[in-house]
Amino acid sequence: MRPHAAAARLDRGFTLIEMIVVTLLLSIAMVGLLAVFDASARINKNETDVADAQGAVRYGIYQMTRVIRMAGSGGLFVTQAVLNHNDSLLPGILPSGASYDNVAGVTVTDLGGNPRTVRPGTDMIEIRGVILSPLVGFDQQTGCNGCVGTQALTVLPIVGDPLIGQHVNDDASNRPQFAAIDAYTAGAANASPMLVIVADGNTDLHVGCSDPSPGGATRYPQPMYNVGVITAATRLASLNTFGNVDFGGTIGPRFNAELPSGGSQTAQTIAKVRRAGVLDDIVFFIETDTANDPQGLHPFLSQGIRRGDRFDVTRLADDVEDMQVAYGVDTNGDNAITRLVPVSGNDTDPNVSTVAGGDEWVPNVTGETPFVDSDFQSQNPFVPGHSGVPPATHCPRLHGVMVSLLAKARDQDPGYRAPAAAGYKIMNSTATPVPGNLRRRVQTLKINVRNYAFQG
Repeated sequence: MRPHAAAARLDRGFTLIEMIVVTLLLSIAMVGLLAVFDASARINKNETDVADAQGAVRYGIYQMTRVIRMAGSGGLFVTQAVLNHNDSLLPGILPSGASYDNVAGVTVTDLGGNPRTVRPGTDMIEIRGVILSPLVGFDQQTGCNGCVGTQALTVLPIVGDPLIGQHVNDDASNRPQFAAIDAYTAGAANASPMLVIVADGNTDLHVGCSDPSPGGATRYPQPMYNVGVITAATRLASLNTFGNVDFGGTIGPRFNAELPSGGSQTAQTIAKVRRAGVLDDIVFFIETDTANDPQGLHPFLSQGIRRGDRFDVTRLADDVEDMQVAYGVDTNGDNAITRLVPVSGNDTDPNVSTVAGGDEWVPNVTGETPFVDSDFQSQNPFVPGHSGVPPATHCPRLHGVMVSLLAKARDQDPGYRAPAAAGYKIMNSTATPVPGNLRRRVQTLKINVRNYAFQG
């Protein structure tokens, strides 16, 4: 072989076929790498979305916990403090008298008069009490002249007697409670009224409930109280007054009645006011924005605060798909919310049962009938309004509220195939899952209703 022919063969390089094969192999490798990177980025995005939704739900749970724990603050009947049905005679939530369990066709009217759609199949809960502003104390020098009709309600910064004890309502430098109430009521007007509750601490309507129980737990008294309406900001910091409070009308008497399902109770004369505050009526619900999200792909948790016949609605947490609520009612008189059936099979939680009727939480399982308002308080027999002397067993039986929120990622993950990807059911929910493969998280919390639960 001639030397120059061998050198020519060595200098030829790769053939076209070899180049095509190498290019194909590199392309396959790159596609594989890009697929891995794409899947990793998609998972990272979805996990970030879930973390964001979970963080928002934590905020929503915090707000709900804060409100539910304060239910009844100021002296309300437990039946008026925690509602699982709409008050049929109070406007703002339609239809009137609707159950808050797995709602259908329910709307909440906002300040603009617009109906906010509650997501079908989800739960609602309504809480009342002096929650978002301070509760103040009184002595014999201040108050109102019977607290009936329309009257001014005045209170001093410091009440009581130096010899037997004083209570500081307001200290501008260390405890500026009057300024806080004035700021909170700044938006009160004829079109946006607010509520005030006054309670007579000398009158115990349920005397048997304030005695120590045999087990050593302290039960709570039930004062006589009146609820009125204000249409202007309070002037406590400057003039020591809530201003004129209308204890008549149609709204206030609805809160005076023992049961929301019953009639109104007119204001009764209160000779000596012992405490008062701005009464909040707050509803929590899952909302769908039908105008901007007609398919309902991004429901969210909302809070509404009553302003007359409408609600000031605030968006609390995005992409909350479902909310379910169960109520812990002491049905067997053991001063606790417990299981009613033995632990067995897969039903192993010592406190909560997955069997219908297996515990005192209702309705946390499919097949349980929701409580009515009279179930929250012993009715032996029912005593209407404030009249008469209720029997000693006429005591609060509601001790706690269990809330479960279901959060989802904002965007779908087509490659996600976990069991909850296509939907997750909590408690006795009938809500339809948001379509698509979505990452979901559930948070459940039991909240003690501290103004009515037994304290050992």
